[in-house]
Amino acid sequence: MIDHLQREIDKFISLYPNFNERDIPSGNKAIRGHIDIVDVKGDLWNTYEIEIIIPIEHFPYVTPLVFEISEKVERTEDWHISDKGLCCLDITHNLILLEKKGLNLISFYQEKIYPFFANHTYRIQTGIYANGDYPHEFEGVKCFYVNDLGLEDHDFTVCLLECIVSRKLPERNSLCLCGREKYKKCHMPIVERLLSFGYPQLMDDLGQFRNEMI
Repeated sequence: MIDHLQREIDKFISLYPNFNERDIPSGNKAIRGHIDIVDVKGDLWNTYEIEIIIPIEHFPYVTPLVFEISEKVERTEDWHISDKGLCCLDITHNLILLEKKGLNLISFYQEKIYPFFANHTYRIQTGIYANGDYPHEFEGVKCFYVNDLGLEDHDFTVCLLECIVSRKLPERNSLCLCGREKYKKCHMPIVERLLSFGYPQLMDDLGQFRNEMI
């Protein structure tokens, strides 16, 4: 596992020599360096110093933590960065799905990290995100349930999550929870997809959906 992670880091630094590996007290792996954001003409828009921390436990099925060290981005929820500089690269559910595939550090950088800072650079320069703002925190979770899972009814979402976490789901050929047709031909595929996120995440989702109903 450690050899695999070291190869990932070595390949990354070979491709991006602006980064260097560094030791951190937690025992996890970390690389620090700077990102140059350039436009299609090759003009430099901004440079950020960042640190990428890669958890060793459960590697490669992990999500790196990315911190903006240069403090060029405002530390607020609206800018998707915590007061400690931790970047919210995507909603948790999308990161979990990516995590299950196993970490490819170069791909993660190209698909998640660089676009995050490019989008923020555009907002700093123009006042808006290049592709529009994206929801975060629970708003992002709700969008995921609606847009990716097709669960638009808030009350039914709560009912479905309650049945999942209590392990009280219908049999395959029984009537679905929504009452329309057999479970296997209705919401069963959605439930199976939800189960891939794990019970702790679904219990957290349920708690947030319930709180909004109060």
